[in-house]
Amino acid sequence: MSRFSFVSWSLIFAWTIGCGSFTPKQETKHSDPKLSEFNKEFEKKIYEVTPGIYSAVGYGIANSILIIGKDGLIIVDTMDDRKAGEEVFAEFRKISTLPVKAIIYTHSHPDHIFGSGAFAKDGNPEIYAHETLKTNVERLASETAPIISQRSARMFGNFLKEEELINAGIGPFLGYTKESKADYIPPTKTFKDKLLVKISGISLELIHAPGETDDQIYVFIPEKKTILTGDNFYKAFPNLYTIRGTWFRNLKNWYRSLDIIREIRPEFLVPSHGRPLSDAQIIYDTVTDYRDAIQFVHDQSLRGINGGLHPDDLVEYVKLPAHLAKSPYLQEIYGKVSWSVRSSFNGNLGWFSGDPAELHPLPRDKFAGFISELAGGKDSLLKFSKEYFNKHQYQETLQLTGYILRLDPKNKEALDLRISSLERLGEKEENANARHYYLTEALELREKFVAKLPIQASTELLKKYSVYVILSALVANLDPRSSADLDQKVGFQFNDTGEEYTIHIRKGVAELKRNLDENPDILVQLDSLEWKKMLSKIKSPLLTLPGFHYKKGNSLQFARFLKNFSPLEPKLPFEKP
Repeated sequence: MSRFSFVSWSLIFAWTIGCGSFTPKQETKHSDPKLSEFNKEFEKKIYEVTPGIYSAVGYGIANSILIIGKDGLIIVDTMDDRKAGEEVFAEFRKISTLPVKAIIYTHSHPDHIFGSGAFAKDGNPEIYAHETLKTNVERLASETAPIISQRSARMFGNFLKEEELINAGIGPFLGYTKESKADYIPPTKTFKDKLLVKISGISLELIHAPGETDDQIYVFIPEKKTILTGDNFYKAFPNLYTIRGTWFRNLKNWYRSLDIIREIRPEFLVPSHGRPLSDAQIIYDTVTDYRDAIQFVHDQSLRGINGGLHPDDLVEYVKLPAHLAKSPYLQEIYGKVSWSVRSSFNGNLGWFSGDPAELHPLPRDKFAGFISELAGGKDSLLKFSKEYFNKHQYQETLQLTGYILRLDPKNKEALDLRISSLERLGEKEENANARHYYLTEALELREKFVAKLPIQASTELLKKYSVYVILSALVANLDPRSSADLDQKVGFQFNDTGEEYTIHIRKGVAELKRNLDENPDILVQLDSLEWKKMLSKIKSPLLTLPGFHYKKGNSLQFARFLKNFSPLEPKLPFEKP
């Protein structure tokens, strides 16, 4: 069952799990002191970086930056939703009432772009970004949106109680709620490598700097000797891999982009997370350590990979040098070296470790049975789990209960042990993302729901996504069983955009074509926004389908066709599919 009736522009899921009887002793929840100490980094405050440049820190997980020109304002990054954007803009209005002439996106992550409507409400500013940003924003709403939503909600702790949320590692919190409204405006001015532009009398250099994302850019203001660095730099070990899931982040590109900062030697550095820095030498030395840490992980991962190390051994092999590990800007509050190493292995070689035992591994059910047999049966496995828990060896307990629950999903003692182990691991974890993930899965198990980011898909937001992206997400959810014997073509003619597509279900595969096939079985003429609203569950199919025009076939036949597309119910990792 779902705790929130979350509507995304993709698809919705729910799940249930059984109950049981072992109840470990409840303990007062604690937090790692290092993580708690970081709260001071995110004090809610407008920082004056240098005259004419201000950074809003602590209003959300990301910052928004104000640059004051002669006759207008430039906004760099716009917070994670309309409400957060409005709050920050109200603070900026206390500093200047000049009109907003331009908005600049440092990259495509939602916490930097989904509040843009709040800053543009009184005018029609130009929106600057890298040329790939629009495509990357649409990718966020495509095939993997449901699982990214689930894992993001766990990673950022959106369902945890306020006292359980210490901070998000690079900001105080990710503020998505059921009331959150994404208000994104697509870019109007884009560039590839570098763009020199003058806005309201301020000369800017927009520089492509791939790192945390491939569309990352820097904003350099020469006359102010100030650089805005997006998410390529913040006060934590970088998220070279994020546990919510991501496309591969190229480490070499990242540290080379940091070298751009060193070449410029700015006197002020303004990240999009956390407090700004000043003093050219301090910035140079800090950024040098930061890029060295990334290159170290890159190079030593490759060295170990080429030495034949298994990913598990590689994690033990790659450890930061002492001088980097103690840097206050490289504490593993947000990213982790071990996660980065695993990502480096997978990004360079793929999933296969080289161990032939992994070529045809036992299915998960069989492996769980194998472990149970080695332990002397399920009862013995449960006994060992309890013993490890009582010895405060919570990782061992977590792994063992996964096997028990795979074999016996309704085993209450194993379930309670797992919940308590997750809570203990979360309480002592210094990494914000790991802490939230542990504690959220414990909550999901206890309250029987699947966490998903509760941000609503608005009609205005849907207008900005292409029909092709929406159709691509649809075909990726074809049920292979219901369509196993089906051979059917449906043609789509979108009256408002002039686009034509064909979806051909061919025995378990749905082919999407960017043209209209001859003689489709069903040919439907429709409005793209009505179609998107229906798929996003803003509007009911019962009300929507009869309103389309059918040049061939009818609404009932079209409904039967669409019934073949349905997502799997989401599961937690130890559960059976």
